[in-house]
Amino acid sequence: MTAISYGDMGASLRNMRLITQVKQDLDKYSYEVSSGQKQDLGAAVSGDFTPLASIERSLRTLESYDVAIQEANLFATSMQTTFGAISSHVADLSSSLLTSSTNGDATSISVAAQDARTRFDAVVSGLNTRIGDRSLFSGTATSKTALIPAEDMLAELQTAVTGATTAADVETIVDDWFMSAGGGYETLAYQGSDNALSPFSLGENESVRLGITAKDDAIRQTLKGLALASLVDEGVFSSDLNEQASLMRSAGETLMGSQAGMADLQARVGTVEARIEDANLSNSSMTYAFETAKSEIISSDPYKAASLLTQTETQLELVYTLTAHMSRLSLSDYI
Repeated sequence: MTAISYGDMGASLRNMRLITQVKQDLDKYSYEVSSGQKQDLGAAVSGDFTPLASIERSLRTLESYDVAIQEANLFATSMQTTFGAISSHVADLSSSLLTSSTNGDATSISVAAQDARTRFDAVVSGLNTRIGDRSLFSGTATSKTALIPAEDMLAELQTAVTGATTAADVETIVDDWFMSAGGGYETLAYQGSDNALSPFSLGENESVRLGITAKDDAIRQTLKGLALASLVDEGVFSSDLNEQASLMRSAGETLMGSQAGMADLQARVGTVEARIEDANLSNSSMTYAFETAKSEIISSDPYKAASLLTQTETQLELVYTLTAHMSRLSLSDYI
């Protein structure tokens, strides 16, 4: 049988093609080992990228929902923290106001009134909480602070009660200022919107609404109780301990009565927090499922890729060794 051999030029071209192919394989397996992904996705999906594109789209949608969930959670948590602080102030102060009114001495009344004034500042500050550049209790008017400063509110109240001769008169004026529609609280103190925040979208068919503003009756009732006691600290009836004691008793009773309303607000926010947590868990589960499906499509077998990389490196070394050996052959070696 006649043997067919390659000439020098043919052998050289064959070696060049072999080296090129081995280098391409080396690059492919090096990429798959380092990245953990298949280099040729077209081959991996048999030319049909529709399932992969669908997974990518779902992941982007879930990512946008995750941002909304985290924002909703931040708002709800901040509201709950604020209400918790307010409830703590109310619980601590209400009993001391009632005690001071019972004792009726100047020292007890003065100390309790100063405490109420400090807590009034703290509560107003809490209701003016902002998340980033958005006001928490201003409804849709998130660019506006919910309430005017506490000192400005008390200045308005002092003007309103000027001329009042009894604690009952002051209580009526303050109640009307805080609780009546179109009263001082709505026209002067509250700076937000009548419309609550827009719902937060947590999923394709899931949303929650944090529809609480500083206009809520429970909040106004709490501020009213704090303001009544704070007016004593501002000097109302400074020469009449009996009338001051009456105001302190009214303030304490008002705060006692407001606790149920504040507890209701906390429960409402707690319900929203639970829904947000459920949505977060669902979103995380779906994200994990899609990430797993995507990984099954694009991920390479690390052990197989490493084994093929080692084989390719060995093959390349052999090719270079043979090429170098052949390049040293000459006719003189056989003569």
